[in-house]
Amino acid sequence: MSLNLALPGIPKPAEFIPVFTFNLKLASDPTSIFSDPASDKALSLATVSSGEVKTVANSLGLEFEVVDISGWDDLSLKISASTNSLDCKLYGKTPSGAGVFIHYGGKVQLTESTINVVTKKTQVASIEESYVTCNPTFQLDEAVEDKYKWVLKENFFGRGRFGRDDDGTLYVQYYVYVIR
Repeated sequence: MSLNLALPGIPKPAEFIPVFTFNLKLASDPTSIFSDPASDKALSLATVSSGEVKTVANSLGLEFEVVDISGWDDLSLKISASTNSLDCKLYGKTPSGAGVFIHYGGKVQLTESTINVVTKKTQVASIEESYVTCNPTFQLDEAVEDKYKWVLKENFFGRGRFGRDDDGTLYVQYYVYVIR
């Protein structure tokens, strides 16, 4: 038996509504774990020393706040594509002290503007000239406030950049969007 159902017409594009930001401070520049050009792979480790998630005022009235973030990101480089695949694990708390675990994959294309920040040639790259993405998911402590639990049932897309503060410390910053 075959299903002979015509596809519907192309729907209107999804709307991306910014709902929160990530601001993540690295303990140091990423550390090289290994490089193997023969297999077209390299791995680096980025350690997040502090960070926060802050609500962006939005038309949906959604809120999400996380403080005291720390964690790690495994940066798997496909050398020939100049692109890192992310595997980030972040740990934090809501302002009331309830635990939050954030995990995201994503891609970082090593564009000129991103390389310039990483190699300290420039201090910041704009989001528009960067290709830094994430797709966060969340796990929440049972004590997390009801107003934050909406994050458990949504699909998110983050668009970001790298920047350095006046002391040269590396940051990763994202605007995170809910898809409607």
